[in-house]
Amino acid sequence: MNNLNQRRGVGVAPRLTIVMPMKGRRLFTFRFLSYANYLKLPYRFIIADGFVDESAATYLENSRQAFPHLDVEYVRYPVDTNYTRFFAKMSDAMSRVRTPYVMQADNDDFPGFYGIERALDFLDAHYDYVCARGHQLTFTIYSHLGGSPGAISGRLNSMEWDNDAVEASEPTGAERLRQVGLCHRFYYAIYRRDVLALIWREMAEIDFSDLMLHEDFFGLRVLTLGKAHFDPATISYYSQAGSGISFQPMQDWAAHLLRSRFTSEANEIIERIGLAVSDGNIEAAVQMREFVRAILTRRYSRVLTKTYGPGAQVKRRLRERWPRLATGLQTRPRLSAGREEASILKKLQQAGAAPKDLDRVAGELAVIKKTLSPAALPHYAGPFLPKAQGADAAEWLTI
Repeated sequence: MNNLNQRRGVGVAPRLTIVMPMKGRRLFTFRFLSYANYLKLPYRFIIADGFVDESAATYLENSRQAFPHLDVEYVRYPVDTNYTRFFAKMSDAMSRVRTPYVMQADNDDFPGFYGIERALDFLDAHYDYVCARGHQLTFTIYSHLGGSPGAISGRLNSMEWDNDAVEASEPTGAERLRQVGLCHRFYYAIYRRDVLALIWREMAEIDFSDLMLHEDFFGLRVLTLGKAHFDPATISYYSQAGSGISFQPMQDWAAHLLRSRFTSEANEIIERIGLAVSDGNIEAAVQMREFVRAILTRRYSRVLTKTYGPGAQVKRRLRERWPRLATGLQTRPRLSAGREEASILKKLQQAGAAPKDLDRVAGELAVIKKTLSPAALPHYAGPFLPKAQGADAAEWLTI
């Protein structure tokens, strides 16, 4: 693999751009950039802001002062008042990418440098693959008793290994779809620039009224465009659980269905994926449409069970009758995070990671812990900390 220190060198052209959508939660963006700056990540960053605050915008437009080791392009967009504007924003942001490769990241997560570099090297050597990734590790934070697992600072409270470890290596799109099915982990993979730009153009064209549908289309469309690599010996993305704002399964999904174009858009996915892999063969298109329909049927059956099944009803009653107890159980401090980290490193070793590679992953986790610590908050929040603690806190932490 290419020398990692050389990749951080001055004058080395970046291979990758990380595109990050932003809507409020500005301190999470600063936290993300603080982590990236500490690691001196040798990539370009495009921040697509759909809820502009003038003070934060000026700060990010002059990001070299706060984050001197990063190459950041901050772009102002109209307010994300609906999904239409979000998809248009992301499609435009992807059109601004000039590096050979691109990935997307949320501002409450962290990229895994070593896993990304391995993915880039793989794509350099395998032109028939459109994307590559390592594991996605999901973590929660313990901030205080009753606090949110999606808090901006605290200690690591849990780490969970992904279970979508799949390689899409078959030669045709239809075969890859049958090999893999629906895998949402492709969302944070490393892509060839034109492939990710195409997917976002199509999503802006469809204009989904439901974010689950856009994630499902994404996971299926990737497989129609080329092979997808998975490296079991690396971590390319660290994702914080409990801090997302796009989908909350305890809400009334039935009411949402009546206000969205869910059924017609699901059929649009089925039609597009069927046509993408049929090569004009009507019979093949019909077979693939039925295959994709079965995939989505299983997917939404699980969503309905999770939202309205017996377990969900028990949780809902618990929250209604004993809200403080429910919150306490969900956000209680756990003592197993250290064992979980050791288990993850052991699994990487079993998958072929060398000792120096394990040291790199452990080093990334150490930087994440440092970035998450309450002591780090004043350093990256700086002059904006009073706003995050005042009347405008929602705009800076939760929107």
